Amino acid sequence: MAPAPSTSTAAAGSEPREDFAYGPGAELLGLAVSTALPVLDGVSRGEPVTDGFAAVREWWERADPTAPLVRMAEGFDLSPAELELIVLLLAADSSEQVARAVAEATAANGGVSGGGLPVWLACRAIRGLRPALLSEALPLVRFALVESEPSAPRVEARLTLAAPVADRLLGQAVRDPSVSARMAPVHVTGDGPGGVGDLPVGVARSLATRGPLGVPPLVLLPDVPLEDIAQALCALGLAPWRIAGDDIPEDPDSRERLAARWSREAMLDSAALVIDTVDGPPGGAVAGFADRVLGHVLLAGQQVPDGLVRGFHVVPVAEDSPAAAGRRWAAALGAERAARLGREVERVAGQFRLDAKTIITAAARATASIDAAADPAAAAASLWHIAARSFTPSPLPGVSLVEPAFGWDDIVLPPVTEAALRRVESHVRHATRVFDDWGFAARVGGRGSWRGRGLAALFCGPSGTGKTMAAEVLASALDLRVMVIDLSRIISKWVGETSKNIAAVFEAAERSGSMMVWNEGDAVWGTRGGVSSATDRHVNAEVGDLLQRIETFSGFTVITTNLRQAIDPAFLRRFRFVVDFPLPSEAERRRLWNAAFPPQTPLEPMRWEALAALPLTGGSIRNVALGAAFLAAQTGRAVDEAMVEAELAEELRKQNLPVPHVRWEETE
Repeated sequence: MAPAPSTSTAAAGSEPREDFAYGPGAELLGLAVSTALPVLDGVSRGEPVTDGFAAVREWWERADPTAPLVRMAEGFDLSPAELELIVLLLAADSSEQVARAVAEATAANGGVSGGGLPVWLACRAIRGLRPALLSEALPLVRFALVESEPSAPRVEARLTLAAPVADRLLGQAVRDPSVSARMAPVHVTGDGPGGVGDLPVGVARSLATRGPLGVPPLVLLPDVPLEDIAQALCALGLAPWRIAGDDIPEDPDSRERLAARWSREAMLDSAALVIDTVDGPPGGAVAGFADRVLGHVLLAGQQVPDGLVRGFHVVPVAEDSPAAAGRRWAAALGAERAARLGREVERVAGQFRLDAKTIITAAARATASIDAAADPAAAAASLWHIAARSFTPSPLPGVSLVEPAFGWDDIVLPPVTEAALRRVESHVRHATRVFDDWGFAARVGGRGSWRGRGLAALFCGPSGTGKTMAAEVLASALDLRVMVIDLSRIISKWVGETSKNIAAVFEAAERSGSMMVWNEGDAVWGTRGGVSSATDRHVNAEVGDLLQRIETFSGFTVITTNLRQAIDPAFLRRFRFVVDFPLPSEAERRRLWNAAFPPQTPLEPMRWEALAALPLTGGSIRNVALGAAFLAAQTGRAVDEAMVEAELAEELRKQNLPVPHVRWEETE
């Protein structure tokens, strides 16, 4: 980049020229040099102090409010004399001519030459400047705006402008190493702050208040992701920075220095600091540090640190909504892709409660497949598939997340049962249209809320009739993963643990958008008993919590039971569907037997009518077929009727049932 034109300065009747103008600070530096030279020349000649900084005040009247010097002067409430000292030191630090003029003025007044600007010389050059303004308790020294070489008396001390301040005033984004070693800027991704809803308004309202110390309060944002806080700060024109609570020094002197350096950086850059204590409670150093920062401090965590002196505000987090999630998806996908997908974006947002960071990542992963899709329907299916697999919860005891293995062609059901399952699929597939477009969301849970959007189905029937398989068929048809719950590991003998475990499962299911399948649900969802002990009261309280939890659940859950009569009647009204799975009819059993052996299996001619006459469930038929296949593999022959009959006897003995005689001859 070519240097900017040189700026002329006048001193003692001469017109020296100097190439000092680089970048955004060129105008300020030119003003500083042109002001400093005549003032120092007057001091050299012993002339009385006059108003030599009038040009600086004129510049101040028209300066950009976002200029670093303006932000620093207003933030630290600097007096005109303090502001003029900074301008003079900037010129002395950056201009050879001014540095020589300082040396000449020092010598002319009997001073000893050396680096920096003597305090006494600064007081002669600037009207109203007193050595007391360099007290360690006042902004110039406390926040390290100027640095001094110690001397006794104070008036002999040598002043220089702190290097980070000089660099910033000259337009160079150079960070103080003591700050950048412990803090870092938070980089905001996405197309804007639209996904954070009203959070910027709440943050702005809190930051605008002032406590008894005259500083803005510490703002606590519980359960708000760091990315959302950063977006809200960016929307307010503040640069977000982060420090972990554990990175704040324990030593009081080190903590004081860091707070002072950060306060200076924040004023220069219009920045706000987020102290991140999400991974643990705030330690004792957090309060001491936050109290010493002169600027905006926010806390990403759950509690205010003990010992905090400055005031604090808690910003209540507005409940996220499908509409807000839809805006996040649209922003992450970009306007063109979002327009192509249309209402499918809202459908994805309504099913998967993903946070902002996960949405951005999922949208980026889906970009190529959306662009390559032949039509909007294929593009929407691609986005749905990726969104359904974008969040994997932390491992939970008794919970496994699996891909569905069965489709509609793999299951044999009575027409009434299949029709009921098709209705369940339709309710999940068209939830966005009914709840949002047609206004039912306001009737079931409140407009713009997740509440009431969930679908719970109870599958009832004897073991082996296809309840769990049907759940996988639905998940496959809807392109969802299945979260299978092992109730034996969820239920705890400790008071309150069962309710806690189940709540964690519901939370994971809502975030991932997976279908929950609770097998043998009567173990938890069964009838509440009488109260004969304190334990009974807790158990009934846990069941009551579950009643409320399933009512507010926003996802899709299936509960299977062999004993419909064991389900608490209070639960039944929470299920939108109750689907019965009866024992298969003879025609259905024939279809099950026909499909039991894969086409690759070597199979002797089989009289299916004889097998279909036996009152077996689909699960038993599958077990018999599998066992017969292993017998055939062991003997090296094709599966024949004798092998099937042998495995049939074994399956029925396992269930403590009598072994009937297969009437093969009657089917010839």
